[in-house]
Amino acid sequence: MNSKKEFIQFINTTEKASLTNLNTSYSKINVSKEVWWLNIPTHKFTGTVNLLLKTNNKIIWVQLPKGFVNNIGTYFKIRPDRDAVDLEISADKNYMYLRDIKSGGSGFDFSGFVKDEFIY
Repeated sequence: MNSKKEFIQFINTTEKASLTNLNTSYSKINVSKEVWWLNIPTHKFTGTVNLLLKTNNKIIWVQLPKGFVNNIGTYFKIRPDRDAVDLEISADKNYMYLRDIKSGGSGFDFSGFVKDEFIY
């Protein structure tokens, strides 16, 4: 498995989940900075948002339920040019692991929203 489509299919089959391209965002660790970088359109936060964060040997499935925060603009940097939440989630286990470290963000901790991890 190496693509968003394959990981979605695997999780849907093994977990009886309902992940789709529309409700799921996917990121590999950035080569220049140890982060998962995502831009998620703000309208997607009207429902459940799934994040698939790929490492060298596993996928971390983060599930953000509808209403997990009162106001996404308070917790996350919004890119006005794209009307999208701009995330840099730390992949560095020694520094703010699974927290949003984007400049202008609040350091939001995603660890409490990890639904599962899959070694592949």
